[in-house]
Amino acid sequence: MKKDVLIIGGGIVGLATAYRLLLEKPGLSLTLVEKEAGLAKHQTGHNSGVIHSGLYYKPHSLKALNCIAGYHQIINFCQEYSIPYDICGKVVVATSVSELAGLDKLYHRGLANGLKGLKLLCPREIQEIEPYCHGIRGLFVPQTGIVDYSKVASKYAELLINMGAEIVFGEKVID
Repeated sequence: MKKDVLIIGGGIVGLATAYRLLLEKPGLSLTLVEKEAGLAKHQTGHNSGVIHSGLYYKPHSLKALNCIAGYHQIINFCQEYSIPYDICGKVVVATSVSELAGLDKLYHRGLANGLKGLKLLCPREIQEIEPYCHGIRGLFVPQTGIVDYSKVASKYAELLINMGAEIVFGEKVID
């Protein structure tokens, strides 16, 4: 059987790519092949679940632009399909004087990448947010969040099947 597109891998990248292709070209004949018995069995299902804000990347770089676009896309996707997520923020902490310049660099990168509400923290403010964390200065990044990417993967699969895609499990592509 001939297909227009074959995607190898049932993690978040493969699923999101398949979804975007079918949104842009409805009726495309697409098969996604996953070597495991289910989706998100590797990195996608075993990562920290962080929704990255774009703090770490050089401003206006492709990595920064991609991260920021992905941030908005995942939040919109979760909202549209009622997938729980939490924009809980995070604290980056300097534990020694030698780390202060790096923390300042992150602060300025975050600002340049359009992050709002960044706040430099004193030791007391760090502990107000996270009592078990100790540092000489911190940076609060309110845009960072968490999501269960396995749930996101499951929703992508459901949508793909409804859009006419085929998902094949237990098949390893070797050539």
